Amino acid sequence: MAWATSAINQLAGSVTLERRGRGENDKEGSLTLESSKVSLQTIPGLQSLLVCPGDVVSAEPGALRGRGVVERADGKLVATNCGVVEHVNKLLYVRPLKHRYAGSVGDVVVGRIVEVQTDRWAVEIGTAQLAFLHLGAIHLPGNVQRRRTDEDTLRIREFFDENDLISAEVQKVQESGELALQTRNSRYGKLQNGVLACVPSVYVRRQAQHLVNLPKVGVMVVLGNNGWIWVCAPPKVAGSGRQETINFSQMDVRYQKVHPDMRERISRVRNSVLCLVGYGLEVTPDSITFLYERSQKMELQAWELLDTARCESAGLVEALIAEATQTPGR
Repeated sequence: MAWATSAINQLAGSVTLERRGRGENDKEGSLTLESSKVSLQTIPGLQSLLVCPGDVVSAEPGALRGRGVVERADGKLVATNCGVVEHVNKLLYVRPLKHRYAGSVGDVVVGRIVEVQTDRWAVEIGTAQLAFLHLGAIHLPGNVQRRRTDEDTLRIREFFDENDLISAEVQKVQESGELALQTRNSRYGKLQNGVLACVPSVYVRRQAQHLVNLPKVGVMVVLGNNGWIWVCAPPKVAGSGRQETINFSQMDVRYQKVHPDMRERISRVRNSVLCLVGYGLEVTPDSITFLYERSQKMELQAWELLDTARCESAGLVEALIAEATQTPGR
């Protein structure tokens, strides 16, 4: 598994962290990534090391100073917040362990409609400001391709109403920090027949797929970059009972009764997400599937995944950490 391993260190340049020691002379010690035993979430091309405010982070000559790093009078780079050192090419920055989601173009997010305005919706996605979804940036039901008219403006509540949960993509980030969303993709739209899990956004990295059907589980998850994760039954076209096809549109999905077996699977997946976050592991399709299957083998109930004592006594925690820190290829 690659969702929490330090073996990726060889793919990036070396980064050295200097921390002020606690010896007699209070000298600075040096700790390199190769000698560090801290297991953190990494992706190819990145190295990770925990730092605290005031830690001196030095890199190879020509390194670019990024967010969370300042240059000291002696020319050394100092971390300004608690987080993980990331080194991408020559850019060196500190990724905070917990922070409010800011948003980037292309991010997949899950949000809740909080206000319906004249020609747009105000959406809560966990940012400092509300995001906005304009009428011209949505995917119409039935995959209809046409200009928006005054009639669409009058029927705006038929598309989305207050308290509706939606999946969308960040289209633009304004200078003020306000986000503009779009749902032009047929897989974006109103979310039905599921449950929401909210976790810190740092646990959901950008991935190849954020709307995933877990094949061994039979449940669909929407991994929002803002930390909002939607777990639901695989969508079907209203009235037809068919699964997704080439003409599928999320806007055509309607509320349907979810049978008890599917509810139990949805609850187990949702609790698996919260369990992963509780132990500081990234939320990915692989990590969710592993924890789901392992909890079933250990005959743990879905609600027991939220009980730390039961998970530890059953050996689930040891198995999870062992799999998360396993070197790929073994």
